[in-house]
Amino acid sequence: MYYCWPQGRRTMLRNYARVLPEASERERRRIARRSLANYLRYMVEFASSGHLSPEQRLAVGVETPGFDGVDRGMEQGRGVLVAPMHFGNWDLAATNAAARGYTLTVVGESFGHPGLDELVVGGREALGVRLVKMEKVGPSLVRSLKRNEMVATLIDRPLREGGVRVQFFGEEVEVPAGPARLALHTGAAIGAVAFPRRGAGRIDVFANFDLDFEPSGDNDRDVQALTQAIMTAHEAYVRRYPEQWYMFREFWEAHTSGDPSKGH
Repeated sequence: MYYCWPQGRRTMLRNYARVLPEASERERRRIARRSLANYLRYMVEFASSGHLSPEQRLAVGVETPGFDGVDRGMEQGRGVLVAPMHFGNWDLAATNAAARGYTLTVVGESFGHPGLDELVVGGREALGVRLVKMEKVGPSLVRSLKRNEMVATLIDRPLREGGVRVQFFGEEVEVPAGPARLALHTGAAIGAVAFPRRGAGRIDVFANFDLDFEPSGDNDRDVQALTQAIMTAHEAYVRRYPEQWYMFREFWEAHTSGDPSKGH
């Protein structure tokens, strides 16, 4: 797929030029291939995860303190909001969270093909995860958090509405403002989370609930500052495991730097 998808390949290499500016062209190509391979592994694991037994679902997550932040947030009684990226295997993480007994609502995108959409929704709900479509989130997420449940929404998804501008790897990007806005509105604990693959059907769990953020009382300023703190935490995850970030579209605006993909 890497060699037969020139547009995706060029886009990945432009993105990795921002993430790995000191890496050689050869190294960026190697990481881009590994990223695509990891994404395809993620798809296979998601397709087969519905057949996992409860014991296997519980064993998905490598033993880490990654859920400690979730438990601390639950103790506050206002719910927990987790903001992952397209990184590692977030669906196995949801499977593991449900197996651990957390009530989890996931915000998902709709697919253009109805059959595919139904398949993906059914697959996630079979794992004990409640799925809410992005276009229908509304008050349902607020109710989930008020019940002291967990809500997950990807923060590096394409924008359908106004976003917020932050710095990511030294350049400006626009990402969804929804996670920060929802956390500030409800008082929910919020964390930047990542789930790097640790082999077939296994993940690690990273969670940063100690974000570098202090509310100012100015809502717009606080939404931007909290989103920046989330993205700064994700920058550390991507630096550590660049081959596990799946970004096959332009993440940075084309005019923000020179074209680092020339010759690809």
